[in-house]
Amino acid sequence: MIEPRPRLLGLLLRLLLTLTLAVLVLTRVEPAAIWEALHSAGPAAVLPVVGLLPVNLGLQWVRWHLLVRTGRLGMGPGRSLAVLLAGMPLGLVTPGRMGELGRGAMVAGPHDAVAVAGLTVLEKSFNILGGVGLALAAMVLSGYGSAWKWGLIAGAYAGAVYIALHPSRLAGLVDRLAPRLPGGAAARAARLAQRLVEGWRLAGRRAALTVLALSVLQLAVVLAQFTLCYLTASGTGEALKTAGAWAVVLGAKYFLPITVADLGVREGLALLVFADRALPTAPALATALLVYVVNVLLPALAGSLVLARRRSPS
Repeated sequence: MIEPRPRLLGLLLRLLLTLTLAVLVLTRVEPAAIWEALHSAGPAAVLPVVGLLPVNLGLQWVRWHLLVRTGRLGMGPGRSLAVLLAGMPLGLVTPGRMGELGRGAMVAGPHDAVAVAGLTVLEKSFNILGGVGLALAAMVLSGYGSAWKWGLIAGAYAGAVYIALHPSRLAGLVDRLAPRLPGGAAARAARLAQRLVEGWRLAGRRAALTVLALSVLQLAVVLAQFTLCYLTASGTGEALKTAGAWAVVLGAKYFLPITVADLGVREGLALLVFADRALPTAPALATALLVYVVNVLLPALAGSLVLARRRSPS
């Protein structure tokens, strides 16, 4: 059992880091410059983000509904959508969005709750694999990095894909590493590995690979939201270079679940990457904030309404 004090300390550290990153971003680029970048572009910068939001959420729902249908949990399309949305506000306030495991609270019966948690871990794992794979491909195509680095990265990525496709080996690896981890971290890693194995048992390889393909497609939509918004806000015409820069930001963000509600990480990475690639940084920060509001906060608000409706007396 993890003690409340370490949890509270971890939350306080993430709050401090969130504030530190926010101060860093705001001291490097004036808030007025960020606002001016969006204001000068007008609705044209907002339209691709808002217009592609239904596609983004729709692909997430198709991916999730495929899993619950394959797992024979007896959820119709509307119910699976409600469960998906309900996990979003829980994921918003947890590192790595692991609070989305709380989707299990939306179903009746302990067996179904465990099954939903397993399928959620499976979905999140393959979403990360798809996102990192897409980011690597976009970075290679845009000429970011050198060949020997890509060889090392490709080897590490292939190993991650292999482990994800063989969850029993992942569980064995976690068991071997557990003695070297702190008690709380070891318990969490073992629990996540166990849930991933459970998710695989319910879904099977075919559904898991379909989820991976849908994840790549969904994250391509997200990359398009970032790229189109930035190109409009900045007035630059370097689409390939811009897409590669956002791929770096999105790919790196998966490995940095360190702040509250993901605030500061995306923006801080955008500042560093766009400055390194000699691209305007104020439109990058404006784009990051806008996509965050549309893609993260709005769905989380919808999920909060689903949760409130479920808890309200009938």
